[in-house]
Amino acid sequence: MKKIIVLLLLSPIFITAQVASVDFFVINDGMEEEYLEMEKVWVEFHKQMIAEGKMYGWSLFKVVSTSSEEGDSPDYMTLNRFESIEAMEAMWSDMNYEKFLKILKKKVKGKLSTRKIKKIVEAKVKKSHHSYVIEMTDQTVPSFEMEVGEILQVDAMIQQVDDYEGYETNIAKPILQRNVNDGNLKWWGLTKVSNRNDQALKEITHFTWQIPVEGKEMDWWSEKSSSIFGGEFAYGKLANLVGESRKVLGSGKLQLIMSEK
Repeated sequence: MKKIIVLLLLSPIFITAQVASVDFFVINDGMEEEYLEMEKVWVEFHKQMIAEGKMYGWSLFKVVSTSSEEGDSPDYMTLNRFESIEAMEAMWSDMNYEKFLKILKKKVKGKLSTRKIKKIVEAKVKKSHHSYVIEMTDQTVPSFEMEVGEILQVDAMIQQVDDYEGYETNIAKPILQRNVNDGNLKWWGLTKVSNRNDQALKEITHFTWQIPVEGKEMDWWSEKSSSIFGGEFAYGKLANLVGESRKVLGSGKLQLIMSEK
């Protein structure tokens, strides 16, 4: 259980909390059903933690597509939201396997035996597990809570300049906020990585998140967009600076399939 706790600790909807742990899982071939069975048991634990005010919410996403061409692409992502790093750490500070099982047994009383619970949560279903602790840096308004079935787009970023976050906030965000205001986008957020497990990619420094509007396209290059920065010439120069400030390591499209808040 100690190993499980550590992975989840380093393992967001979105993101009214200031801190989250995000986990990308590659599932062993032929074990997707067992993995989902495991999450259906684990969610009972998350429900209890949310009820006690120890976390804001938990969500499970299925990876629909990725831009990755090397290695195994993740199959699922989980998102755990907390008020702070301290709150996240406090939730696990006095937890052990016996307490964990006790919570689950109480939550699924009459549905699953202790033996069955242990068999489900201890099953070796994950081939790899990339885990990141992320902190909110900036976002559009209003904040947005996703519904099951909606799509989330994520980009993994590698910071190239010291003031990368400033480029996102001062140049990219005004365009994104205008698209939110115009109904082309539901929400955008920028998070920085503050911790990760050993399997996680060391190059990633930030993630950007977008919740698109079905049937709508983002307006990046119209006169309305360039006028925010004084015209096409100035906007083009600024857009180039944004592009030079970070490298996109990979992108993914994910669908929300389970959520508790």
